[in-house]
Amino acid sequence: MLKKQNRLSRVTNKSKGTFYSSPFFNIKIHDGQEKTTRFAFVVSKKISRKAVVRNRTKRVLRAAAGALIQKMKSDKDIIIFSKKELNSKQEEEVQESMTEIFSKAKIIQQ
Repeated sequence: MLKKQNRLSRVTNKSKGTFYSSPFFNIKIHDGQEKTTRFAFVVSKKISRKAVVRNRTKRVLRAAAGALIQKMKSDKDIIIFSKKELNSKQEEEVQESMTEIFSKAKIIQQ
């Protein structure tokens, strides 16, 4: 579970930001006003009509992001949009994909 300080409740400027894509999700990265990295997770009803599936998807994404949060640069707001392919994947596969896309975006400190 992500700490409250790492949760993003509202994005003020949705049009600006950098967009990245992976097979499981899309990511939009904004420069934030806070000194911490904050995340928001979007799982639409197009993914699944069942709330159980959507909630499981958000749990998997939160766990993967929480494992990587210590390695990340601060002051970023990250919005993660889930894709349908994520429903059948395990947490380890999602975390590997997230690590790959964050290093591509150069927000993980090496």
